[in-house]
Amino acid sequence: MSDASISPAVLVARQDGWMTITLNQPEKRNPLTGEVIAEISAVLNEVRDDRSVRGITFTGAGGVFCAGGDLKAFQQIMAGGAEAESIAQKTSLEAATFFGLIAHQPQVTVALVDGAAMAGGLGLACACDFVVATQEAKFAFTETRIGLPPAQIAQYVTKRLGYQKAKKMLVLGSRLTGGEAYLIGLVDKAVAGHADLEVAEGEIKQQVMACAPGAVAATKRVVEEALILEQNELRQSAAAHFAKAIVGEEGQEGVKSFLQKRKPSWAP
Repeated sequence: MSDASISPAVLVARQDGWMTITLNQPEKRNPLTGEVIAEISAVLNEVRDDRSVRGITFTGAGGVFCAGGDLKAFQQIMAGGAEAESIAQKTSLEAATFFGLIAHQPQVTVALVDGAAMAGGLGLACACDFVVATQEAKFAFTETRIGLPPAQIAQYVTKRLGYQKAKKMLVLGSRLTGGEAYLIGLVDKAVAGHADLEVAEGEIKQQVMACAPGAVAATKRVVEEALILEQNELRQSAAAHFAKAIVGEEGQEGVKSFLQKRKPSWAP
């Protein structure tokens, strides 16, 4: 991938080991159309095994993060007659794959939220490792208010908020500012304005760059497995990750650099 790959709906840029993906249809409130999902998915799959990419930031152009799913596409599904339900199920499963791709990306993922993050857009943010938002950003769990369940984003909201808070927010179709979202744990950091988002992002980048990329990927995997594996399976998997790391280049370099009192090769 080139250092600056541009399409009409999605901007993709790489600089100094970091990738930025920008939703670029502010006149439509940056919706997650099928085309947008496909393009972002292709980018994520392309860099999945590329450890020179240390992190990925998601953001939105024009003062909007992402307003969620494409309601015009929903209308087309509804007009599908006898096939409507099967089409809707297929569309929902495609969304599940997309959110899962973000959640399980080996690189660190960051959502910078300014403006609205609604429905699927909120799910996109919650699927990231870290969420930074402006105080006046707007988070909205809008699905139940238009007669739909938040089917594929519910697990990511629940992982961030815990069962009871997530149920309350999702069932009631709650709306929050960035400051309010920070207070309940939906957001990791709330900043005053748009310019401060980049400062906060820079702080995250600095910390990420001090960590070994392979170790970061393995750690993300271990943490996720802690939620889904039985205790013995988890122990075995964690031991396998550790063993692979300690005999690998990163483990050897990390221990050696510590003993030699110098920075490891991956640190700036």
